[in-house]
Amino acid sequence: MEVLDFISIGEILIQLNSLTPGPLRYARYFEVHVAGSEFNVLVALSKLGFRTGLITRIGNDEFGEMILRALRAENIDVSCVKVMDNAPTGVYFIQRHYPIPGKSTTFYYRHGSAASHMSEEDIQEDYIKNAKRVFLTGITPALSESCYSAVKKLRDLAQNLGKEVIFDTNIRLKLWKKPENARTKLLPLLQGSKIVFTNKEDLSILFPQSALEDVVSKLFQLGVDIVVVKLGEEGACVYTRNGEAYCEKAYRAPVIEDVIGAGDAFDAVFITSLLKGFSLREALKLANIAGMMVVTVRGDIEAQPDWKAIEVLKKYYEEKMDMLR
Repeated sequence: MEVLDFISIGEILIQLNSLTPGPLRYARYFEVHVAGSEFNVLVALSKLGFRTGLITRIGNDEFGEMILRALRAENIDVSCVKVMDNAPTGVYFIQRHYPIPGKSTTFYYRHGSAASHMSEEDIQEDYIKNAKRVFLTGITPALSESCYSAVKKLRDLAQNLGKEVIFDTNIRLKLWKKPENARTKLLPLLQGSKIVFTNKEDLSILFPQSALEDVVSKLFQLGVDIVVVKLGEEGACVYTRNGEAYCEKAYRAPVIEDVIGAGDAFDAVFITSLLKGFSLREALKLANIAGMMVVTVRGDIEAQPDWKAIEVLKKYYEEKMDMLR
């Protein structure tokens, strides 16, 4: 069995992204993409040179076939992808620039999807043994009780085997229904994570009415080593258990098509930067570049950068010279 640098568990969906901005009630044409937070991160890591694998379920339908082809095209291991005859592949729609210009809204049609049937039986210990790190998000545990159990088993096995666990809180209240559901379920899963990616909105759910410095301290008490707080168009901040703290401003995109997926590219480039030996501050800068690139197109993975593109943009922002003539 091939040794993988990163594995994850999550739902891959078909994204239908309106070609025109504004409310979907007036949309008539949609662009089709393959997306899903864990999938997005693995694709980005694959583009950056890592070997990755995903645990998931898809429907035995045309959309499931599209997803399988996308996984293989992006060099993601599919040995733990199950195809179901009695449940469909999930889909969702993207509404752009409405009601807030520059922002996107998601509309899910994933209840009862194949991925929502994932369970502990999908977690194979040998697969985890052959992985160096595990990436998890707060989305998959919200899909169903069996999905929560699967994520918990994966996380527990990984930590027992001495694997690094990296967690993005990624709270979707449309899936959790109530903030307290997310808080009760996710806080135990964050324990012992090497890195926790989050944002102010998620932190207000996990630790209501708490100041940022208190929240970070509470995460360190859970055994987290590094906390990264993504601030969207404002940039991001990083905090470490040993007292380091840095913030970096975001790079302004020349055009914003769709902001969905920017955080996933941010995660992948931040992780890669640390593994390459860059400082925390430099990792934030490079991750902000990656997030900026993704928002310039529709779709979550299409503008994700490889390392060459990161270096070109970094040099451009440092020297303000045309690199492509």
